[in-house]
Amino acid sequence: MARVAASARRADPLVFVPGGWPANKIMIIPKSFAQVVPLLADAADGANKYGTIIGVKQNTEDVIRAAYVALVGKPAGPNNVPPAVPGLMALWNAAKANKCAQTAALRTAISNGRALAMTVVASLKPALGRSWNSSWNAVGFAAGSLAVPDNPATLLLAMRAYYAANPTREVADVNGTACTAAACQAAAEVIAAADTASNKSNTDAGTAQANLQDGISAARNILSGLQGELGQLLDNEDPRWLAFGFDQPGHAGTPDVPQNLTVTAGTAGSRTLYAHCDDARRADGYRFTVTNAADNSELAGDLTQDAEDTFNDLPAGTKVLVTVTARNATGESLPCAPVTIVVP
Repeated sequence: MARVAASARRADPLVFVPGGWPANKIMIIPKSFAQVVPLLADAADGANKYGTIIGVKQNTEDVIRAAYVALVGKPAGPNNVPPAVPGLMALWNAAKANKCAQTAALRTAISNGRALAMTVVASLKPALGRSWNSSWNAVGFAAGSLAVPDNPATLLLAMRAYYAANPTREVADVNGTACTAAACQAAAEVIAAADTASNKSNTDAGTAQANLQDGISAARNILSGLQGELGQLLDNEDPRWLAFGFDQPGHAGTPDVPQNLTVTAGTAGSRTLYAHCDDARRADGYRFTVTNAADNSELAGDLTQDAEDTFNDLPAGTKVLVTVTARNATGESLPCAPVTIVVP
């Protein structure tokens, strides 16, 4: 959760739409996926209902819905015909999950390889000496130490070569581990494959992230274009602005009061509360406040960019009131109705 230390995040620079409303009345198009997607849905519904009637030509319902589907995807049809189409956010989430999985697989491969290398060292000490000497050069230890490196892939290949040249020193089972040329080769290959897969997953994650940001930017351009079109077609006070998800330009100003505040207690003894509310229209940030229900003294307060907050280290067993206001560069809304809860 993002925090704002001193004041709420300021809105993006305002843009003048030629022939439309005054620049200081334009609703700022949000930047986050979580805010762009519902605005796209509203805009598409508004275009479906009023687009033809009022003469929207460029940013039509089809254009808006295509941007929406690109971001969120499309569910499968009956009997999976046609199949589901993942959106850019789902592809990004899948890429992140794969990146984590491949990183874990590489760590496991390296850990197993190091364990094998250390077992090989232990098995060869009776023949080569219990500390490093020149005999260990052939095994791959040329730095005056028998320490196994963090990534043992190169060392394992050297050990394979050593066993190939000295097959009588292979041991098929050392406490369940095969100290053989084949085992060292296999372990090195597993590390190499895992390393390649991990590097690819990092690249894929970067590509998926860039694609998502491009999709959000494209959607924001469509919404901005639609806002510009509506500025030419509707009066500032026309209520149909709301059907498209936009503020009426003549009414733009401080945010609406946040709705549907919920506060959830953490586990017993955690002294933690989790607060969430709906995104408020025109909000660039929020102020969450916790007060003691007994005397109205403030116990905690946070400025956030998102419509959520987490409060830690509150006094256990205290009945508290939690409220939230919405904020932007113009001002701050009234607080919502307080939610009463006992700190766990």
